[in-house]
Amino acid sequence: MTVDRHPRHALAHAEKSRLRHVVEEVERETDVEIAAVVVRHVPDIEAFATAYFNHVGIGKRGQDNGILIAVVADRRLVRIEVGRGLQHVVTGEAAARIIGDVMVPQLRRERYGEAILRAAEALGHLVRGAQDRPPR
Repeated sequence: MTVDRHPRHALAHAEKSRLRHVVEEVERETDVEIAAVVVRHVPDIEAFATAYFNHVGIGKRGQDNGILIAVVADRRLVRIEVGRGLQHVVTGEAAARIIGDVMVPQLRRERYGEAILRAAEALGHLVRGAQDRPPR
């Protein structure tokens, strides 16, 4: 599978800097790793996201606490891939809400960087909130 990591909708320098700040802050506060990738085209976003997530090794070993925000630019598809250690926090429903409410409005305007940044902020808020709740 060929992946073009430099689609015309890639993040601007300022957006990358803001995103780096957000994900570093989330990791410092929660130990959760958030990563994002924008590709021009892949035939199957679910297979790509899972393979990329595992290949890069997002999350801490033994904790499976990583999150990947994957965007396919040509088809405007998004997937939030979550490590097993966070599936009780970032549920399928929560991921769908973030995609629909937070990302889609920005993607419609072709603001890929803003969509990813807002999703990372929402995911950070979600995992921080989970740490504040007592365990079940």
